[in-house]
Amino acid sequence: MDVMIKQGTVKLGKRYMKRIAMEVQLKATMEKDDPSMDYMLLQGVKFAFRIHQFAGGFDDETMHAFVELKNLVDLLSNNQQTKK
Repeated sequence: MDVMIKQGTVKLGKRYMKRIAMEVQLKATMEKDDPSMDYMLLQGVKFAFRIHQFAGGFDDETMHAFVELKNLVDLLSNNQQTKK
């Protein structure tokens, strides 16, 4: 039973991270310098970290979703630095 809960949590985390990435990409194309976008990314990363700790790691698909989210954070961070 414990394994099923952890697997379900990892699956939820994957969906959440993909949703966050999609929302941030959409907002980035519509609005510039939106503080809610930064907050959304921060919450997504925090949630992913909690899932990783609870489940004892990610499966391959969830790790891929996390890397996509990290790459999005890096891209947005680089864009903000070039604007300064």
